Amino acid sequence: MLTSRSTTTSRPQTRILPEIADAHTPRTDTAAREGHLDARSSSREELMNRVLDVCTGRPGVPLVLLTGQAGIGRSRVLTQIRARLAGPQVSTVEIRVSSGERDFPGLVGRIAGELDVPPARGESTTDVLRRLLASLTGKRRLVVFLDDAHRLAQSCRTAAASALNALAGAPITFVCAVRTPGADAGLEPLRAAGLVHEERLRPLTVSTVEHILTAQLGARPAPGLAASLRTTCRGIPAVVHAAIEGYLAVGGLRIVDRGTHLVGNGAPRLPVSHPLFTALRGTSTWPVVKALAVLHPLGEAAPRLIAETAGIGADEVLDVLHTLCADGVVLRGNGWRFRVPMLATLLTGCLGPYERRRSAQLAVTAIWDGTASRPDGEYLPERIVAASRLVDGERAAAELLAHAETAPVDVAIRWRWAACGRLTDPARRAAALHRHAVGCAQQQRLAPAAMAAQTALREHPDSLTPDAVPELRLICVAGLAGNGNTAALRELTETSLQSLPGSWADRIVNRAAAFCLLDQWEQARDLLLAERELWSGGEAGVAALGQALADAVEAVTGTTPAASGPAGAAVEEAQTLLRALGLDPASARVGEDGESAVSQSVRAMLAGQWNHALNLARSAIANAPAQGESPGQTAMFREMAAILTARGQLSRARDVLADARSRHLLLPHQLALPEADLELTIGAVQQSRTVVEDALAVATESGAVFGTDELWLRMAELETQSGNQAAARQCAERIERIADRLGTVDSHRNRLLARVLVDHDADAAADVLQLASERGRPFEYAATVTAVAECGFADQKLVRTAYETFGELGALIPRARLRLLMRARNIAVTGRKATVAENERLLATLITEGLTNSQVATVLGTSEKSVEGRLTRFFQRTGYRSRAELATATLHCCVHTPA
Repeated sequence: MLTSRSTTTSRPQTRILPEIADAHTPRTDTAAREGHLDARSSSREELMNRVLDVCTGRPGVPLVLLTGQAGIGRSRVLTQIRARLAGPQVSTVEIRVSSGERDFPGLVGRIAGELDVPPARGESTTDVLRRLLASLTGKRRLVVFLDDAHRLAQSCRTAAASALNALAGAPITFVCAVRTPGADAGLEPLRAAGLVHEERLRPLTVSTVEHILTAQLGARPAPGLAASLRTTCRGIPAVVHAAIEGYLAVGGLRIVDRGTHLVGNGAPRLPVSHPLFTALRGTSTWPVVKALAVLHPLGEAAPRLIAETAGIGADEVLDVLHTLCADGVVLRGNGWRFRVPMLATLLTGCLGPYERRRSAQLAVTAIWDGTASRPDGEYLPERIVAASRLVDGERAAAELLAHAETAPVDVAIRWRWAACGRLTDPARRAAALHRHAVGCAQQQRLAPAAMAAQTALREHPDSLTPDAVPELRLICVAGLAGNGNTAALRELTETSLQSLPGSWADRIVNRAAAFCLLDQWEQARDLLLAERELWSGGEAGVAALGQALADAVEAVTGTTPAASGPAGAAVEEAQTLLRALGLDPASARVGEDGESAVSQSVRAMLAGQWNHALNLARSAIANAPAQGESPGQTAMFREMAAILTARGQLSRARDVLADARSRHLLLPHQLALPEADLELTIGAVQQSRTVVEDALAVATESGAVFGTDELWLRMAELETQSGNQAAARQCAERIERIADRLGTVDSHRNRLLARVLVDHDADAAADVLQLASERGRPFEYAATVTAVAECGFADQKLVRTAYETFGELGALIPRARLRLLMRARNIAVTGRKATVAENERLLATLITEGLTNSQVATVLGTSEKSVEGRLTRFFQRTGYRSRAELATATLHCCVHTPA
């Protein structure tokens, strides 16, 4: 068989995007698996099948046009089609057309040379083609692939069209990849004669971009990520690949709970040498296209500003822009803009420091002096930030602060910080730094909050108001916890008060805060009690913070440092700040009065909005390294692990708990209950008990009482199940005392449940059911009904309601166990077909999570032999051959599991 020789020569430079970006991306600490980014989709598979049909079964069609815009992947599709044609009945040749190739006989000669039958001197091109076909002994077809056929000169295309017309019916097909927009003059007669088959490569769909992200990072993209990437890249594979690589390069993609999240670490950035830019790096093109990336939103003013930025003539700029427009890189409308927005973003990252500042300066100045229109959105403040001190500082600061009022949190923080750097008046700058620090703290952005607080205290101590100073010092203390600097916190608790900054009252409050942030609540209580007269008699701001901190300590320890102190709006504001800083963990558990992603996620979790809550939590965790780790995230991790456990995603729940324990979080004993539930779910009863006992010991050592009632309730359950009624009663008595000390609704609920469990108290059962129905927490309500039903008190209607609630939440494991209880109590379970499907879904989830057959049997409340039978039937029905194959299919969304 005749085969073509490999063509490895590189493409000549032209002003278009490459067909395929580099297939590998850098490995980072967050994510990446190196591997090929494949843009395959069902639509492309169908397209390739149609082209293959023409090549092998339609001899009357000698020309196939494969069209699509730059970067769409024409070359890759050509390669894939050629690979599928390999066989004894077809000979193939691939030619990459050089730019402006004019000699059609020379092109035919290249084809003949690839087939080792070069043309004879004076032989016509048509004769050469016929001789090529005749030389293919035993072959039925010759398929010639011409990549970048749009580079052929017009005269060459005309000659080719004439030759193809003469070859109609011959066993030869030309498959030509042509960039659009591009000229195709000369093909009209062939089209009219039915000699052309055309296929247009469409941009990638959102689902295909999801597939690319999943294959690349080994994790599903967060909701909206694939759609956003597809929109900014216009579905062009080369740009999608490059954008992913650019985000990875700046740490912008982070994996949390097997989901990929885009985090605010800056715009994606690629090296100048990246293949995406190769065709744009011409001597005249490169400076223009880089400047255009920054200035294109300025419309008709852009060419003039580009000329000034690049130091070239305006006419030359326009020539380059028209060429880029003809090549499909930019579009001409009301000004000039990039066809693919992400290309502008990536090109912006190629500017050097001075280029970036200078282009931004020109843009800001043009907008301010009215020679360019003011674009909507974030354009002007972003250019002000980039221009740095090249524009008027006072006006820049005013613009940035005004825009920050209505901007999303992340960009508002950046703009306010930049504005602080532009202000020159000490009093105004001090006030701006104070507002910025408090604003960041309220959004649990502890790293920027601490940076602003330190700057204000260091550079403008005399310009700050008396109430601002204690807030800033407290933010600095919380910032130490945010970056995990426990050594500095210990130093604060061990250093003599005389050597600490601030007034005596300020020092006491900061030391007490350090004790709290180290989970030493008893020491914090003792300090506030011993020095109450000093801190409560200090400045109003210090006294308010001290009282708020005393209230927080009381909520955690169940005891107050002293009699009630100052109250009012100042204390309420101080409590809000403490909650944001993580210093009031008893309130943070239910997400009160907070707008941060952490508090929003906890509130949504408790309200039963599980999918939304998980997305908020994952996003908060992904962004935490750049924002500072809030020590008050314990409740978020706790609820997240509980949800994943209820949904059967046990290894994910274990990973979340391990992640939480690796961080500096307050009240870590609160993580014990979901961990104990996880162990109990797979039948590790003793390990579950050990987890609870260890957590109670940790709480005792820290002086924390808050959250221990639920642990003693779990101990009561374990003792009851083991038949140790006396020990169970002792646990119930402990819960009674804790509930009296804390006085919270949660502790009262656990007291009532203990009475139901240990004393079989019917009145307590009625009371706890009423309490649960009023709380607006669906999962807690269903779990309460289940606990009461197990003790024989809940009626059938309540049990069915709990069963339906578990189903709505996707809580597969508690729903499966309640189903067993319902059958044991002769309570009908409706929807047999749906139940079978749900059991299969849970089985697939547990297998995907890596559980053994024995553990699955424990979870499902059945025998190991039954599990083996179910698995056999499941694999037979679905066609999966192994657990690993099932796990891979689940990752790529081929098997439906909870979000």
